[in-house]
Amino acid sequence: MIDSLQLEDPSEIERSQLQHQNRNLRWVLLIVALFMLGMAAADHVLAPAGDSRAYISLSMGGVALLATLVLRYSRRRWEGALVVTGVLVVAAWSVYSYGSIRSASGFAFQGAVVMAGTYLSLRALLATTVSSVVVLGGLTWAEASGQLPPAGMQPDLRYWLMGSAILLLIGLQLYQTRRTTDEVYLRRLGQMEDRLRLEHERDRSLRRFRRIFQLNPTALLVQAASTQAVVAVNPAFERCFGYAGPRLEGVRADAFWADPQQWQAHCRVLFEKGHTGWQPARWRHADGEAVDVLVCSELNEDPGGLLILTTVVEENNAPDIPGA
Repeated sequence: MIDSLQLEDPSEIERSQLQHQNRNLRWVLLIVALFMLGMAAADHVLAPAGDSRAYISLSMGGVALLATLVLRYSRRRWEGALVVTGVLVVAAWSVYSYGSIRSASGFAFQGAVVMAGTYLSLRALLATTVSSVVVLGGLTWAEASGQLPPAGMQPDLRYWLMGSAILLLIGLQLYQTRRTTDEVYLRRLGQMEDRLRLEHERDRSLRRFRRIFQLNPTALLVQAASTQAVVAVNPAFERCFGYAGPRLEGVRADAFWADPQQWQAHCRVLFEKGHTGWQPARWRHADGEAVDVLVCSELNEDPGGLLILTTVVEENNAPDIPGA
């Protein structure tokens, strides 16, 4: 037996995903701040006298800390754009100060694009990519034309530390993206499994209802509530009143009533209360003969719209029915 699970509310899924993304971004920003603080300390210690550029790393760390505070205390969602813009500005500043596009700071443009693709919209990703290409092209032209300061291209420990920090941050962002994608996929898979369970149970219920409907010895009539047109009748109805079931589909149910006023009164009670209880009425057989019957109707919900289930019993064959 397959048991259905409760389907998740789409708004709850969206809220959970936003919280998860904000939590990941907060950790990334803290790691960026720590990396930049460590890079500033290393640059201050390892750089030759008068050649330290620790202020550049400290500036990027300050931007990351500011974005962390904005993410925690503000409802505005522009902290990702702030960090990406800061990375682009600081990367261009660092490349210019080192005098070459081939410095380790050039990796930061790739990190900015990855961060924009992870946390920002598609439009922001496009803007970041175009900006990176333009700034990179401008710096390349400036170096080729001798517009940059003299380049210090010695492969020292600072170069390795900066390149390694940027690569680690890129890997961290890709890992967070992978986790988010996997979570969304698993939730989507769970939704599909739940839907299959519900469809299986619905089909099983429909088969059970159809079996009961077909085998019920009492005459049953199903109508569309909006038009009172016949949707289906069971074999007992065909035997009792002499109608051929397929020919009745689409016929208005008032064709069975010998007295139109009884039909109107019956419908009025049905739509006011949702059910009628047993009521005496005069119905017609297929050959036109009028017979006394007891009629009971009830409104039922259906995915395609409200349905009316009507039960009909001839008075001379009626069992003891309470309230009849």
